[in-house]
Amino acid sequence: MTAKLTFRPHHFMCTLGFQGAGYSPGFVENFQAISDQLKGEGGDEAVIEVTDHTDSICAACPHQQDAFCGSDEEFIQSLDRKHRSALELKTGDSITWGQAKKRIAANVNEDKFHEICQGCSWKDLGVCLEALKQLRL
Repeated sequence: MTAKLTFRPHHFMCTLGFQGAGYSPGFVENFQAISDQLKGEGGDEAVIEVTDHTDSICAACPHQQDAFCGSDEEFIQSLDRKHRSALELKTGDSITWGQAKKRIAANVNEDKFHEICQGCSWKDLGVCLEALKQLRL
């Protein structure tokens, strides 16, 4: 049995584009395990609860401070607001990974991606946009 997953709204897109890089080895290992679970057999049925604070991905982040991002919580919350709106999510919602991917494909085109991910330091790497394009094929 796997642990219950929680995601901040912007982490749905981050997970779609995750390529094995991150803030620390522990962070990458944790995120890789989550990514492997979701991309593995039965991953589309994995249930993820939407949260407004640190989540399953943040669990091993060196920037985490209690329930908040010690790097720039205000910016992270702005990303979450934009992603929550685009993906029609509410705090406390439970959604499967398969449902999340369908919402991303239906609601996030390239222009919307640039809007909701504006300012993200990972955006310029292009992996999230490429993953979005593949999903929308």
